[in-house]
Amino acid sequence: MTTVTQRRKHDETKASSKPRGPCPSLVDPANFLVATRDTGYGTTAFAIAELIDNSLQAGATEVQVEVAASRDDEFPMEITVLDNGSGMEPDTLSAALTFGGSTRFGDRASLGRYGMGLPNGALSRARRVEIYSWTGPTVWKGRLDVDEVARTRNGMLPPISELTDRTFLPTTSSGTVVRLSRCDRVEYKRVSTVVRHLSEELGRIYRYFIATGVNLVVNGSSVTPLDPLMLDSEGRLAGARQFGDTLVYSVDTPAGSGEIKVRFSELPIERWHTLTSSEKRQLGITSSPSVSVLRAAREIDRGWFFMGAKRRENYDDWWRCEVCFEPVLDELFGLTHAKQSIAPTQDLLDLLAPDLEPIGRALNNRVRRRFELLKVSAPLGNAERRAARAEVALPPLPRNPEAPPPELEQALAPMEATRSIDCPYQLVVSDLPTTAAFETVVRRGRLVVALNSRHPLYRDLYGPLATSETESDKDVATRVALTVLAAARAEWLDPRKAGRAARRRFRQAWSDVMASFFNAPA
Repeated sequence: MTTVTQRRKHDETKASSKPRGPCPSLVDPANFLVATRDTGYGTTAFAIAELIDNSLQAGATEVQVEVAASRDDEFPMEITVLDNGSGMEPDTLSAALTFGGSTRFGDRASLGRYGMGLPNGALSRARRVEIYSWTGPTVWKGRLDVDEVARTRNGMLPPISELTDRTFLPTTSSGTVVRLSRCDRVEYKRVSTVVRHLSEELGRIYRYFIATGVNLVVNGSSVTPLDPLMLDSEGRLAGARQFGDTLVYSVDTPAGSGEIKVRFSELPIERWHTLTSSEKRQLGITSSPSVSVLRAAREIDRGWFFMGAKRRENYDDWWRCEVCFEPVLDELFGLTHAKQSIAPTQDLLDLLAPDLEPIGRALNNRVRRRFELLKVSAPLGNAERRAARAEVALPPLPRNPEAPPPELEQALAPMEATRSIDCPYQLVVSDLPTTAAFETVVRRGRLVVALNSRHPLYRDLYGPLATSETESDKDVATRVALTVLAAARAEWLDPRKAGRAARRRFRQAWSDVMASFFNAPA
């Protein structure tokens, strides 16, 4: 039996479910497009990268970016991205222009995931985007125009149509062209400036793709991969060394299991410290982010991450860190759909910072120490030049000397070619892994001698003299360096390996006795 109260509630429920006029749209099309233009891509390169991501996911091996002046005085620039990927049929092309309309929505296997990149990236810089795509002889065309939507208030895309006027003729069997016109949000006014910044940023963002064969072209010139760790021997700036082993973290998340790989590099201070401040900035040595973060081998952010309580200092310009992760770990890194920044979760910070912060502090200390050692290099250079003037009167050095032990080779490697390559001698100071007062090696006809900064010969004799404010003390430091250089050269004059080995044993014994004498109570 139904009570009055129950009947009243039933009537209220029925009344509340009745529509009270036409159902509103989920979004206002014109307002949505205006709002989404403010997604916040930091640079034009990151916006264009969204289009390049689509090209690479379509299997493109060549992607051409063209920046050109337009005939429109109000919008004087156009940007076009062309690829030789698999191309799109009308349904796929329509989905590509739709926010969230990706055929790969939720896919964590590659670069894209949400289907927001193409319309978001394009409209963040331009008021109109056109797409031409083909999988055979037929070229399909679609468009999305902010002003057109604002004028018509139509929430539907214009229909995909077949290109019949042949204003565009494809040169590949399949591919896609994305054309951005009425560009009103490009941060630079000159085409040449946009091209320069695009080439540099895209070379860094896609460095691994370029290195593995993708030909990325900006205004007719192939982009050079730019390795911020400066480990790439063929890069624009190379010479750094990896510090330690690559760290690998296996992480389980609700979305699946993935890996994080972290590696560090040390820049060659001895080789580059004499560059001017302007040169260092231009080459990206100073005033550059220390940590590069990559998702699926594509850079998405740079900054100061995972270093715990350590604050960034000027010495941190001289080392780099690279953190690579798999897309399955997106939530852990707090990835945004714009793929240009991270917001690490506390779980991720708790995982990485305990390891990375001590490494960052150790590298900072190493840089500080190496700069301190460079301060005492003036008398060494004087000794090199004086010894070089006497070289013609001395027997030649061996042509094919034996290789030094690996640990010594590693210690001397960053010191090589820090001064004139024409000088037959090189004197350096290094934290050597031995107890000898100095170590020596012949490399490419040059005698390299390293004073051991841990030994009393450097600590108590040469170092104080070299850092003295008086010229007489610095002159004595030069003579100490010449004395060490003479002993090292004499050691290499014996053509017999057994003879050189005996001299090395004598040098070690002499070093040990000297350390005992210097360390004895006064």
